[in-house]
Amino acid sequence: MEKITVKLAPSYPIYIGKDLLSSNYLIDLCREKASQTVIIADQNVSDLYGRSLLAHLKQNRIKAHLLSFKGSEKNKTRKTKEQLEDAIFELGCGRDTCIVALGGGVTTDIAGFVASTYCRGVPVIYLPTSLLAMVDASIGGKTGVDTPYGKNLIGTFYQPQAVFIDIATLQTLPDKEFKNGLVELIKHAIICDKKLFSFLSANVAKIRGLDPSSLIKAILISCEIKKSIVERDEKDFGVRQILNFGHTIGHALECVSNYRLSHGKAVAFGIIAESYMALKLGILPQDDLIKIKGIFENYHINVGKLDKSYDKKAIKKALLLDKKNINQTPRFILIKDVGSVYVGAAGYTSVVPNRIIDRGINFIETSA
Repeated sequence: MEKITVKLAPSYPIYIGKDLLSSNYLIDLCREKASQTVIIADQNVSDLYGRSLLAHLKQNRIKAHLLSFKGSEKNKTRKTKEQLEDAIFELGCGRDTCIVALGGGVTTDIAGFVASTYCRGVPVIYLPTSLLAMVDASIGGKTGVDTPYGKNLIGTFYQPQAVFIDIATLQTLPDKEFKNGLVELIKHAIICDKKLFSFLSANVAKIRGLDPSSLIKAILISCEIKKSIVERDEKDFGVRQILNFGHTIGHALECVSNYRLSHGKAVAFGIIAESYMALKLGILPQDDLIKIKGIFENYHINVGKLDKSYDKKAIKKALLLDKKNINQTPRFILIKDVGSVYVGAAGYTSVVPNRIIDRGINFIETSA
């Protein structure tokens, strides 16, 4: 088992290994933090792992409950949050309650949000079961829900008590969801770490084959990257914004597709579009754009051509709701090569001319 510590207030450990859902560390932490525990999971994860975790807690004399909700991004809403809160109240839970978020990024976001506001804040522990949640949503304290106006527009910053990354849960993860997480791993490499990019490029078969040592190494490095960034900028006003590379276009694509386009696929398209924009601005070398497209192809993440039914005007309108905007002007994270971001006069985010944005969107609609 690997362990790293996120040094915020409060600081908390991230454990990375196998079979951690049944570890004594988890039992001890639940017992330490509250007199009862509420597990929140989507219906699919509840069937796979929720019931066995509930039984495990009860066998260790922990008063525990299991709540489930309909999964998927379209259910990450204020209504779902309200339903979960009401269900916890009906259980008679007060401030002496610890919430355990068991599942992917949707569960982590919404259960973390519930924990941050329930009785004005109760402890939360994250047990991410998707690769995307392991390397992204479970680290850094961002919680939230989506609205008809855009993704993650309502939420809080609220740090967990601990994160337990159990790679055994990846055995039941559908390939589509595994690829969503791979996109975030690749994104971390592109913005911060050439060595990680090289490792991912050289170990495609092992990582796709869920080789434990390769997975743990890739996840550990990715978590260390995110940890180092959020420690410097917890509330997302400076360097943490680089984690949104590919997400300005990506979130807009998710929005206009009504979330039919998966998060990973949308961000992969966003990474390609925003890399092309950097190329056209004279920031990114052509060879690096080829490398970025190539690694997605090697992992069978299809970013060949965006469906033209996604109207360009709707995409650009959705860009206006991005959280990085200032004065209703979209701002982008641009990269200068594989492994580092461009920092301009305005800092980590850049205003890009409309004609270049259009060319970036055109590129993902037409490139093969």
